[in-house]
Amino acid sequence: MKAIKCKKLNHVITSRVIDLHDKGYTDDFLPAKDQTFLHIQNSEKFTMADLNIKVIDQGFDQLTKSYKYIHTIETVNGDKGLLIADFICTTSFFAN
Repeated sequence: MKAIKCKKLNHVITSRVIDLHDKGYTDDFLPAKDQTFLHIQNSEKFTMADLNIKVIDQGFDQLTKSYKYIHTIETVNGDKGLLIADFICTTSFFAN
């Protein structure tokens, strides 16, 4: 029988995301080039001032061979979601 080689996702990151989904953080966010954040599900953009962002955990991503930081995000209108990035998202990050 021929062995199938497949890449594995990081167990720590996957487990943490599932746990946070169970706690209501079900939406997805991405940082945009104009120093805003894009809410993936509804295409709404938010500034840093409109969000409560917290770093929750860090894990090594086997696919990209880099560390990823898991952030929770809560919007001013009550949406809750996640941002997974290779940087820690803070106000000072966008000050550059």
